[in-house]
Amino acid sequence: MQVQPFYLKMSRDDSWYMDRPHFHESVEFLMPVSRGGEMFVENQVYSLRPAALFILPDATLHKTLASEPYERYVLHVPVPTLHALSAPQTDFYRRAQEAERMVELGGRYNDLLSLLKRLDWELGRKTTEFGSDLNQMLLLSEFLLQALSIAPARRQADELCQMESPALPGEREGALQISAVLEYLQAHLSEKLTLERVATEFFISKYYLSHCFKEATGFSVMEYVINTRILRARRLLQDGQRVQAAGEAVGFQSNEHFIRTFTTLTGLPPKQYAKRFTQGERE
Repeated sequence: MQVQPFYLKMSRDDSWYMDRPHFHESVEFLMPVSRGGEMFVENQVYSLRPAALFILPDATLHKTLASEPYERYVLHVPVPTLHALSAPQTDFYRRAQEAERMVELGGRYNDLLSLLKRLDWELGRKTTEFGSDLNQMLLLSEFLLQALSIAPARRQADELCQMESPALPGEREGALQISAVLEYLQAHLSEKLTLERVATEFFISKYYLSHCFKEATGFSVMEYVINTRILRARRLLQDGQRVQAAGEAVGFQSNEHFIRTFTTLTGLPPKQYAKRFTQGERE
């Protein structure tokens, strides 16, 4: 079994404020051990407190704000490692993708905290003695199995949205299927997309579209488009695509706009990101 190194750290800060959302190439498990502050995940807001576990798949935008002493365990597991530790009936990566971003641990909190403490201690020994690496993998596997077993499936953004909608010529009556809008945006991501174009495609008003989309996803339509373009561009850069070609492929009309937006959302210019995308960021 070949695995990539994973990262675990107990972090403590008197206060902790991220000035921008960011994402990782690994899957992050964040467990607060103190109360206070908030976590913003894909424009949803959660309280930071013990007995909560945050499961953040790769490329999940998030941001932390804590104005008082903030302690947490942060575990980053590379996607290839999750695949290597999985079994036919136990796909850790898929389960993490489908899980709710915040999981209430209840009575399982102490068990999972104990596992992280044991794993942290094993990693801190930095020993090469027989069996030490296997013991680390066993503890990691046990944590993943317990945490992901209790994680409920994420509520999908495919519910119908019903509200009073200003009339438009030819407007369809009834409810808007958000999943259809998401599919349309994904299919036309490389094209010039505007709120007006999307609303016209679904025979609805811009107001109705904006309300329903924000309610279901936490993003405005154009926020979703921009973030999705950047997340898709990062994959192209990882695969060796040139900066300008990657920007054009995901729908940016100018290279300058692409570079500026990519840098704002990732913290790195696209050319630098292409060289350093495997490096972690501090939580």
